[in-house]
Amino acid sequence: MQRLKRISNLFKRIGFILFLSVVWLSHGDEASAQSAPAASVRPDTGGAPVLYLGVKGSRRTILPLALTPFARDPSDAVLNQIAEATFAVLSEDLRNSARFEVLVDSARTDTTGRGVLLDRWSAVGARGLVRGEVRRKPDGLELFATLYRLPDGKLLIAKVYRVDRERTRMVAHRLSDDIVYSLTGQEGVASSRIAFVSAAKGRKEIYVMGYDGHGLRPVTDDRTIDRSPSWSPDGKQIAYSSLRQVRWEIFIADVLSGVTNPIRTSSTFNISPAWSPDGSQILFSINDESNIDLYTIPVSGGRLRRVTDHPETDTEPSWSPNGQKIAFTSDQAGIPQVYIMGSDGSSIRRLTWEPDAYEGSPRWSPDGRRIAFVRRGFDGFDVYVMEAEGGTPFRLTAGGSNENPSWSPDGLQIAFCSNRDGGDDIYVMNWDGTNLRRLTSGGGNTSPAWSPVSREEGGD
Repeated sequence: MQRLKRISNLFKRIGFILFLSVVWLSHGDEASAQSAPAASVRPDTGGAPVLYLGVKGSRRTILPLALTPFARDPSDAVLNQIAEATFAVLSEDLRNSARFEVLVDSARTDTTGRGVLLDRWSAVGARGLVRGEVRRKPDGLELFATLYRLPDGKLLIAKVYRVDRERTRMVAHRLSDDIVYSLTGQEGVASSRIAFVSAAKGRKEIYVMGYDGHGLRPVTDDRTIDRSPSWSPDGKQIAYSSLRQVRWEIFIADVLSGVTNPIRTSSTFNISPAWSPDGSQILFSINDESNIDLYTIPVSGGRLRRVTDHPETDTEPSWSPNGQKIAFTSDQAGIPQVYIMGSDGSSIRRLTWEPDAYEGSPRWSPDGRRIAFVRRGFDGFDVYVMEAEGGTPFRLTAGGSNENPSWSPDGLQIAFCSNRDGGDDIYVMNWDGTNLRRLTSGGGNTSPAWSPVSREEGGD
């Protein structure tokens, strides 16, 4: 972002405080996305390979997964439309999952016998086969979907999904997540959502959209400047900071209704909220007596608890998935860097060490092993990832300025903001930097925060 190119490499404490104030008025702070850990139960895969990603490289083992276009009555225009739309979204979901190589060898429905079909796909190395049929029933339309594990042909899914023209995307997302879970034992993210800040109405409001950029809708209508969305662990609420009556205050918004409730303090500068993994507390930065430190406050109400207490500025906090540690940005070394400490403020240690480089916006991966962050270079910011215990960072982006990293709930993708195509927009990539795709357009879109998995909502 252009505003940060003007900042000197040698930050002083008061300079960083003024910098944060200007940033929040002009552009915005990084989002604090909290994600539930992926399911730990792994089914029997029959010897099939499972996904592996390494932080020091892009080595991956991907499951080859065969899809056959869904069967339907070819004379029924509605069934044709629904079958084709659902199949297209499902194929894209599975490709974007960072888990599968999707194999489709024909645009026509495969009508060969099940045994012949399983043998044919097994022979070319597929480790799963998805089939389906869209059909009419007396009470409406349905998709009957099946998933076979290969090469042993075990039936893993045989399920009916109610479908119509308005629900094709939602049904495809649910089926995709069911396929991911059946083959890997981990929750898929196709039904998850991304919150972000958008200036689409001229003011910066909080919006949500599906993980694929569809289903965009506003959450807030504050008609001021809203910043830094952070999801509650159950995916039902979003904490954010809002500028109202010359005060930055923390608010909690119900995602469905948009109803907001404030978290009030005596300070006029409360920013960067981060929801604790157990949902009981919110961690945020407060400008108290001309210094910015980190505090927690119970969501249900209660007293502030100070977490950091030193002359330097501490902001952009992120909880570890187990709630025992906090990563944050601090200028203790004279320039913002990433630090880690215990959740009580103890055992502070510096994580990033690039000389004379702004490094910040840390975000824990859902498994707690890695931290994504941003580093400023000559042409702007880039997203990096490194082991939480330290080591050599791995650069994920190039081109333009790239900020606000937020992990998907399964830890396989990262959403971020970039101006690589002009204005600021939301992008997603695999966490090794591959499979880059743009979710928003028009500029003015920043601070993505990826929701926890939400099977109830089912996407859009």
